[in-house]
Amino acid sequence: MLKRLSVDEIVSNIKKKRRFSCISNDSSFTLIIDDYVPYICAAIHNGGNLRPELKDKINLTRNERWYEEDPLTGDFISPFPIRIIANDSRYEYDLNRPLNECIYTKVWGKKVWSKKLSKVDKDLSLKKHQNFYMVVLTLVFELEKRFNACLVYDIHSYNYKRITGKAPLFNIGTENIEKKFNKYVNHWKIELSKIQSEYIDVEVEEKDVFMGRGNFLKTITKSRKKTLVLATEIKKVYCDELSGDVFPEVVADIKEGLKNAVVNNANYFIEKRAKYVAKKKHEILSSTIDATALKIDTEIFKLLKKLDVLEFINPRNLEKEKKQFTTSKYRKNPQFEYCPLNIDGPLLKRKLYDLPVDDIADVALQNLYRGVIDSYIDEIDLLSFRGSEKFMYTSLRYYGAPSDEDKRMANFLLRCPEYQEENEILRTCNAIDEIQEEIDSYGFTGKIEQVINIPSHAVFSPSKRTLKVKSGICFNTKHLKALRHHEIGIHMLTTENALLQPLKVLQLGFPLNTHTQEGLAILSEYKSGNLTISRLKELALRVIAVDHQIKNNDFKETFVFLVDEYNLEFDKAFYLTTRVYRSGGMTKDYLYLKGFKDILKIAGDREKLNLLLVGKTSIGYLDTINELIVRKILNVPKYISKSFLLKNTKKDKILDYLIGAL
Repeated sequence: MLKRLSVDEIVSNIKKKRRFSCISNDSSFTLIIDDYVPYICAAIHNGGNLRPELKDKINLTRNERWYEEDPLTGDFISPFPIRIIANDSRYEYDLNRPLNECIYTKVWGKKVWSKKLSKVDKDLSLKKHQNFYMVVLTLVFELEKRFNACLVYDIHSYNYKRITGKAPLFNIGTENIEKKFNKYVNHWKIELSKIQSEYIDVEVEEKDVFMGRGNFLKTITKSRKKTLVLATEIKKVYCDELSGDVFPEVVADIKEGLKNAVVNNANYFIEKRAKYVAKKKHEILSSTIDATALKIDTEIFKLLKKLDVLEFINPRNLEKEKKQFTTSKYRKNPQFEYCPLNIDGPLLKRKLYDLPVDDIADVALQNLYRGVIDSYIDEIDLLSFRGSEKFMYTSLRYYGAPSDEDKRMANFLLRCPEYQEENEILRTCNAIDEIQEEIDSYGFTGKIEQVINIPSHAVFSPSKRTLKVKSGICFNTKHLKALRHHEIGIHMLTTENALLQPLKVLQLGFPLNTHTQEGLAILSEYKSGNLTISRLKELALRVIAVDHQIKNNDFKETFVFLVDEYNLEFDKAFYLTTRVYRSGGMTKDYLYLKGFKDILKIAGDREKLNLLLVGKTSIGYLDTINELIVRKILNVPKYISKSFLLKNTKKDKILDYLIGAL
């Protein structure tokens, strides 16, 4: 809930350079100042409010008023640190008209009032008009004084269906702009033209449907000579201007595109004219976390913090069924059993869908949380279908299936001859001591637990901050070193970094974070000098096994295929097949090799690698992570994987050739 402040209090806060958000005492406008930067965004026709005493005097319906208002322009400017949004209808008083012309009697061919307005009625509206400009001019004056220049984005929308001929998506009114600002206008046109959407044609014109004669632009430029006002009209393609129906996908495209255009244009203007230093372009965006986003982040974490997918898809009778499978001489498929779910799937999905993500003002966070919710809905469906045929199809929908390129890559690796490396063999107890040393060396508080029923040597549980190690297993020294860099240097490390972030979603995980996290983990093995050809082949075989499974082969058929075609030992073939068939068909294992290949593309960029260590991230959100760190919404990662800091690891020419081929 925003504070209500008088105009005098607002002006005082601006002069004292306080960061604050408020609504004026009379509810006529909203002002947000998250940070002081040399630009302002305004939506002076966004509102549709009328004072109660005027509602029985107005001659127009709500829909008729809405038609000439500029709905959603306040949403379009929501990512920016300084924004002022008018809440009242322009039919009460029009802020883009001078004081003596701002109250209509008849406009656009329509009579506005059915009853005559009293002097008191008019005076209250005129006072609101005056108060708004007192705040705007104070704000512009203070920004000019502080930064020696100011840029104002004056955002409007317009109806185009009544216009004959072609109407541009964006129109910039420049009639009252001085020539000294021409290059910034041209830059603004170029940035707007870069906006992309599959739903609309993007055309940008200057002085086409509107000239730029509004009172807002004129009032500011008349008194403030170092301020440029860019009066920009957006064609109402994001809604049906007659019915009022909104098109969310178009809104999202315009909002995202406008954000990028403003960031680039404002940085260009600031660099040339303002006394303000921004090392990275997103520094001029808000550093305050959207209150709605924080609330949704907390709620999502509360709902999902106990949802550990691996906990519920790994069979609890794995070793028992392994013996049965041997006894049957590989003729009888294992009958796996699973831990009971601790969630009510339909209820949890409904609660996630009910979260008001559309109310998040910050477009970067809005897109992130939309993706997270969609991702977890798929995971909940996955768990709901354990043990049934639907599980595999849901897994395919969520994780996908190996592409032809993935299979070619796997077969390429499997053709490579291996060479034997001599390594000391360590039993589980000795290995655990070494793993604990790795944990202690980072200063982590994570735990190690010995378990029986897992189909791999070790698996990390982020929700419990616990590395589960398979009992009785033997490790060779190189494998153990690789595991340390994989499980502790990436999986435990990203969990520890996530705990230090203000947004809890970093602990839960971004959409499809498996692909990125496992790619980073394999890269960590490689950079530490502990990746082997046999390990690459193991990842390749996972791709082959997933592909074999989705071609309607059952467990025993895939097992025999791996043994016969690839000479796999019984234990390795059984556990690999289990990974792929657990819960009904888990296709995610092909992502390890694909994730590694995709991470290799940025392996030489230390900064990008470090960004992905802030938590359970996904490479597809790399730009978002970078932006949020630049804006100080996320913290830089405290812990960096040791393998990423190593410079002179021993090179293996054959391995490097294979990696290069990937």
